[in-house]
Amino acid sequence: MNKSDLTPDPATAIYADTADVLLSYFADCRFDQSHLTPMHLALALEYAYRPHRRFWRDFNVTMLVDAMSRHMPDWRTTAAMMTGGAAHELLSELERILRINAFDETNAEMLLALPVGERPGNPSAAFAWIAAELARNGLTTQLEFARPDGERCGEKALDVACCLEQARQGVAVERTGTIVAKAWRDAVMKRHAQHDASTREAVSAGVV
Repeated sequence: MNKSDLTPDPATAIYADTADVLLSYFADCRFDQSHLTPMHLALALEYAYRPHRRFWRDFNVTMLVDAMSRHMPDWRTTAAMMTGGAAHELLSELERILRINAFDETNAEMLLALPVGERPGNPSAAFAWIAAELARNGLTTQLEFARPDGERCGEKALDVACCLEQARQGVAVERTGTIVAKAWRDAVMKRHAQHDASTREAVSAGVV
């Protein structure tokens, strides 16, 4: 056995941490079967995101499913998932979301490969550069994937590029989706805390 065999794989450490973060998010937001929707689980993914190279491209939906199963072991047999093909449709949509995130990440890294002075400075210019680059490299499928989003494609690439570049410099900058996910978590936790406090007061007063 050589020394490299004893060195932890950084990617393994990142995704082990990601699983813990997902479980914490599920607990904080009191995830139940009502949260088994693409929107709620996409927020969980955004909350768990870390600005590491290839984070989304190496992330597998199985990682999310494992965390869901640890938090809610019977999630596949809940009423929401028992209707025809609901679980399969949910996982298919989550895989689509991960593909979009991976695509944005790839575009962001292409932008970061440019000299700073040559990088597009706004979403429209970023999309135009990405589209031209994809066409130049004969990546027709990726180009067709990007076109419907237009400027939004450029905006997301710039958002990820900013996070990745700042992370390289040791500065924590959250992408827009992560900010939204944290705000939702905080709002849910505040609402539950207020409800729990009201319940305790009612119990103390002998109302319930």
